[in-house]
Amino acid sequence: MTAPGGWTYRVGLAGPPPVHVVEQIRARFGPVTVAAAGGLRVLEGRIADQPAVRALLTLVWDAGADVRLLLLSDDVDGR
Repeated sequence: MTAPGGWTYRVGLAGPPPVHVVEQIRARFGPVTVAAAGGLRVLEGRIADQPAVRALLTLVWDAGADVRLLLLSDDVDGR
């Protein structure tokens, strides 16, 4: 299922993401922010559909990052 215009995603990691992963996310999916929140490093951006979500997670997992949280929201501001 896909929200019209895609989703805002938040991926919470147990530690900081490798810099090359953030660069790859920007190249493949567009703008991404990285912030600390609740003891996690949170990647946030927009994503088109479920296959793109899977590709994003695979990219993060393949880099060895420990994913602790995934949130998808229909709202542009992620709330």
